[in-house]
Amino acid sequence: VAPGPARSASRRNRGASRMSCSSAPGHPVRRRTTPPPADSEWGVRAGLEMLDVYLDPSGLTSDPAHELPPAAPEPDTVRAAKALRRELEEARHIKPAQVSLFTAYELLVTGSRASVEASLDHFAAALNSDKESAAALVGLSYALIQLKQEAKARNHLKRVSKMVYTSEEAEALERGYLLFADLHVHSGKHDLAQELCRKCLQHNKSCARAWEIQGLIFEKDSAFADAAQVYEMAWQFDHQRNPQVGYKLAFNLLRAKRFVEAINVCNAVLKLHPNYPKMRKEILDKARASLRP
Repeated sequence: VAPGPARSASRRNRGASRMSCSSAPGHPVRRRTTPPPADSEWGVRAGLEMLDVYLDPSGLTSDPAHELPPAAPEPDTVRAAKALRRELEEARHIKPAQVSLFTAYELLVTGSRASVEASLDHFAAALNSDKESAAALVGLSYALIQLKQEAKARNHLKRVSKMVYTSEEAEALERGYLLFADLHVHSGKHDLAQELCRKCLQHNKSCARAWEIQGLIFEKDSAFADAAQVYEMAWQFDHQRNPQVGYKLAFNLLRAKRFVEAINVCNAVLKLHPNYPKMRKEILDKARASLRP
């Protein structure tokens, strides 16, 4: 398994097209360093999108062996999210249920045992207002997994996996599919994990994390050629910038005896991350040695 934290790229891949813009000839695009005014319709939408980016829980581990620290410093992203959420709240642009949901995610992403435990009440409050909120169910599942209550999390994720897919909750639903798939991989239920990945890709073919999980499954089954093929998809949809995916792709290309391609991927990763662990010694040097007569 490659070193480094896992990441999901579904928001970045989906957002790339959503955030693109054009301007008339002779009129340069003005770049903002702050969100548009919160009193405009598009300002509110932009603020909500920014909150979703700041509070993305996809980087949290689903490993049941992970131990939460008793305390943790508040991340910069959480501080930014709090300021933006309060601005929207004071202007009455978000409802109390949304306040509860964003507050819950702020506590969840902070990552200490105390903050994750505190997030449970806020997720419950959000669900009291909307029992079918995929965002609340997925966030609650993340919190329960962090607190080693995986059975409860699985029950919530099973509900999410059966919900009707809508564009309004696309991000939350995809996160739910992928989190559930991760749990299935940990418990060796590869068929169920593959099914959830395919469901995610049916709606969002550019979801790098779904391709990555499929690659992990093939790798665990020693199907290195198949693993390399799907890791290549993850690598491309991550714009060849995720070193963990690059490591996995290069490793499986090496095992599939595609040495030149393994070397090319290694060089691409090392160009951006010169000291990435194990890349040079365990893959690049072995691939080069295999090419020598």
